[in-house]
Amino acid sequence: MKEKTTIYLNKRRHASQHIWFVLLIFDTNEKIEERIKLNDWIIYNPYYGHYCTDFSQTSIDLLHDLFSDIAMVNTQFLDSIPSIKTNEITISTESYFKYPLKSKEKIGDILLLPFISDNTKFIIIKYKPNAKITNFLEQTKLVTWGKEIKAYFFKGTRTSLMNFVKATTPVLKIKLHHKLQLRDATIMQLIMEQSYVKTAEYKSCPLPFLNYLYLKNYSASTILTYHYYVLRFINTYKKTNIMGINKFGADHINKYHEIMTQDKGFRSKTINQSISAIKLYYKIITDVIIDDKLVFRPKREKTLPVVWSKKDVAAVLQNVPNLKHKVLLMIVYSAGLRIGEALNLKISDINSERMQIRIEQAKGKKDRYTILAKSILPLLRKYYTKYKPTEYLFEGQFGGKYSDSSARNVLKEAVKQSRLPITGGLHTLRHSFATHLLESGTDLRYIQGLLGHSSSKTTEIYTHISNAHLQLINSPIDDLEI
Repeated sequence: MKEKTTIYLNKRRHASQHIWFVLLIFDTNEKIEERIKLNDWIIYNPYYGHYCTDFSQTSIDLLHDLFSDIAMVNTQFLDSIPSIKTNEITISTESYFKYPLKSKEKIGDILLLPFISDNTKFIIIKYKPNAKITNFLEQTKLVTWGKEIKAYFFKGTRTSLMNFVKATTPVLKIKLHHKLQLRDATIMQLIMEQSYVKTAEYKSCPLPFLNYLYLKNYSASTILTYHYYVLRFINTYKKTNIMGINKFGADHINKYHEIMTQDKGFRSKTINQSISAIKLYYKIITDVIIDDKLVFRPKREKTLPVVWSKKDVAAVLQNVPNLKHKVLLMIVYSAGLRIGEALNLKISDINSERMQIRIEQAKGKKDRYTILAKSILPLLRKYYTKYKPTEYLFEGQFGGKYSDSSARNVLKEAVKQSRLPITGGLHTLRHSFATHLLESGTDLRYIQGLLGHSSSKTTEIYTHISNAHLQLINSPIDDLEI
């Protein structure tokens, strides 16, 4: 005889109304869900991803009677705290919110480049040798092989690009060359969401929101960030359609971020970015007015950036055998650049006469100048002679900007080869640059200008890291005769 499914009851309290209710937690079961649909006093709670009803002895008795023929109602965990496991059922508020977007595996990456021939626009497809990618492209019948350019291509029209993206994103990961500028929200939506599994419950980020971001000329990184956090938010509530989500208020937003905060993987900076994205979404897309005073932002952690000593930086750079990679990391450290600024550098931005590097439209869409180190100039010239970049100082295999992921991997491997007990990434080189300048006596105002900080308060953090003044202080234990 087959055992009945068990429905576990778990008591919760509404965050704002202070009303108790009961969650019904059970393995997926069509009979139970059909029975629930016939009883409107049991409703689906999107916060927790489970059905619920009000907490009273009468309701509990009714649940016993309602499911007596198809399920066992278990109350032993009625007053339990989250994270109690029974028969592989987790009673927890976090599981529903933790992984709303699932990544989909692809057979490979392709790069789309613009190409003009006889005043006609085309798009070329570049990728590393891969038989699976070649077979797939041939089967789509959307591309043509070009003997002269030795690559597949298709016409550079919106319709052709749309058809190609729709056909390939389920299988291939599409990357865009920097010269292929797309402001079409529909196509960009497909490309930005290409990595996720599209279940029946999956919801795409509404196009009017993306259109607004493009219309307001938000930076590419801000569009990607805001798109991701809105996409994550709307896909957390799997059984609520977009019209229902658009009616949410401050309580839903607070509860969503409260649970994100409980997960140690989400820091206050991430939560604040998510809040900004979601608030903008409701402002632009819905008629719901979200009162700023009712949306709670977490206080940012007071943390100090990781800084390497000059000796550590030298050891890491010595373990980069590739000339191109070494020059890239040396530029980042010697000029205090963000990695995006280094990868955006063009050949014309290097001024060897004035020993300056021009940073164009950096964070905050501001231009600035920083220093070009004397010691790096000979190596930079050697690199230029060998690699012959055509536009960007650091270019990828098929032209265009070098990728930040490749740069991160270069540094990661160098740290590994140095065998030093240090942690940090590319931004650590920038932090180290600022700290080392401060320790050598450089005025904080000059450092602020070199880093491109709008506020001196941002730069002042390096005064807390600098070791120069600490070395002048003797501990009182040094005066003791022990």
